[in-house]
Amino acid sequence: MATQGHVFKPMVDNKAPRTYLHSHLNLKKIQMEQERLMEIERDNRLLVSRVARTMARGGLDNWNDYHPKPSVNADLRNRELVKISLENQALLKKINMTKSVYDHKTWLSDFKVTRGYVTRLLKYPENLNATKKVRPLNLIN
Repeated sequence: MATQGHVFKPMVDNKAPRTYLHSHLNLKKIQMEQERLMEIERDNRLLVSRVARTMARGGLDNWNDYHPKPSVNADLRNRELVKISLENQALLKKINMTKSVYDHKTWLSDFKVTRGYVTRLLKYPENLNATKKVRPLNLIN
């Protein structure tokens, strides 16, 4: 037998397919990630320098030198406000000086008369004075 010492090569290739480097590495993704990291590092350096500068100067630069422009109609509005206030004070004084035209004593006597009418109209009269005593309101001090 002539085949005893020989190794035969298989006729069918059953090995895994070859892998290529470009199919495993996404070079564009790696490049974009490196650019992003470089930008973050640059921003961090800028922030550190700003903080160091602020610490060296002592204090923040949060001053505000904004001065609002004076209003064109401010004088007119103030005069109008003073005028209205004086008119209101005069009106209040006039109201306080006027004597009331309502007579609470007449109202109380009319209430008692009406209460008497109601008591007489009831089928079963109640003793209204026993359950609840009606007290006149003190409208005038």
